[in-house]
Amino acid sequence: MKYQKYNQGNYNLHTIQTDRFKTIQVIVNYKNELKKEEITIRNFLVDMLLSTSKDYPTNRSLSIATEDLYNISAQGTNIRSGKYSILSFKSSFLNEKYTEEGMNEKSLSFFLNLLYQPNVVNGKFDETSFEIIKRGLKEDIESTKDNPRRYSLLRMYETMAPNAKISLHPSGYLEDLEKITRENLYAYYQHLIQDSMIDIFVIGDIDNSQIREYLKQHIVEPIKRSASADHILTYADIKEEEQVIREKMDITQSQLVIGCKVDELTPFERQYVMNVYSYILGGGGDSKLFQTVREKNSLCYFVSSSYNYLYHTLVITAGISAKTFQKTLSLIKEQIKSMEEGDFSEEMIEKACATFINGCKEVEDSPSLLSNVYLVHEYIGNDLLEEKLANIKKVTKQMIIEVAKKVHVDTVFLLEGEKNEKETV
Repeated sequence: MKYQKYNQGNYNLHTIQTDRFKTIQVIVNYKNELKKEEITIRNFLVDMLLSTSKDYPTNRSLSIATEDLYNISAQGTNIRSGKYSILSFKSSFLNEKYTEEGMNEKSLSFFLNLLYQPNVVNGKFDETSFEIIKRGLKEDIESTKDNPRRYSLLRMYETMAPNAKISLHPSGYLEDLEKITRENLYAYYQHLIQDSMIDIFVIGDIDNSQIREYLKQHIVEPIKRSASADHILTYADIKEEEQVIREKMDITQSQLVIGCKVDELTPFERQYVMNVYSYILGGGGDSKLFQTVREKNSLCYFVSSSYNYLYHTLVITAGISAKTFQKTLSLIKEQIKSMEEGDFSEEMIEKACATFINGCKEVEDSPSLLSNVYLVHEYIGNDLLEEKLANIKKVTKQMIIEVAKKVHVDTVFLLEGEKNEKETV
């Protein structure tokens, strides 16, 4: 496997040469500062660009072209990455070594055609696709409350950091959706193409010079390129005592979400020690939270913890009975405290590190996961696989204890079920 980064003027090209896969995967990312008022229109634009294009103006013509290119796939998403929003478009297609000569260029041309030749007439996006996508986005935004776990997490972040980017709704806002027209959507598209920081990642058994030449022929370079700042958000307002918010909903299982702010960490602590800490605390069936809250006391349906390094937060989620809220919260806080006191074994550390190592090894079998490693390396500065495998073994118990002292319970949110709940779980 060989990684190479090329500065192509106003965009970067990242190639990962490997013969492990029969496919070639191409990712085109447009990175901009995350702004509340642009979340909805960026979500709209992702779906709009992938629905049709100038050369494939109908779903049928798009489907036929897809089949002719050996079922090439094209997907897109709006990723929140700390301080930034990244519109990420991904295509995967069979390498021409397994089809016929010239198919790599045809496949890449088809994918870039979707991005750079939109279905626009007189400065307006196609009306039929526009209305379909608008209805879909409206349903997605309105369905937030239909998923209690998702809703609880959003409400916790809104309470914990009401003015921070982490509190913004990833699906967008109805009031912003109503403002979107076919004209201003196209105007925003032009802004995206001209002003974004663009990175292109290509992974597969490829010829770098050939890929670079393909892109020169098809890519539309942005007019300017802004400097990129650090993605990671930190907090200065660490509370001495957590805030507790309770909200009722017509559900059976109450949702408990505990948001913890984490002091500033070193790069090593952020990438390795916090991951081991979170796994020991609530990463699986052998974790302290699962064994104490679920197995020994039967107080929850599920319980887990996860660390988000982009936002310096540790989040603990649990499905509980509202009647056991105080006892469950007390036990969870006890386990958090016990991590500071070193109440965990070397065996638990070894299991956490082994899980981390196995996850790294599995990455090599997936083009998407492998390309994501290089993407995160570019944007966040995280280590590559070889360094990860070596560094995880350096984590010690004392390091975990020191990191545990940097974890502070900030916000407790309980979405309390109003339906009859079972006494035990």
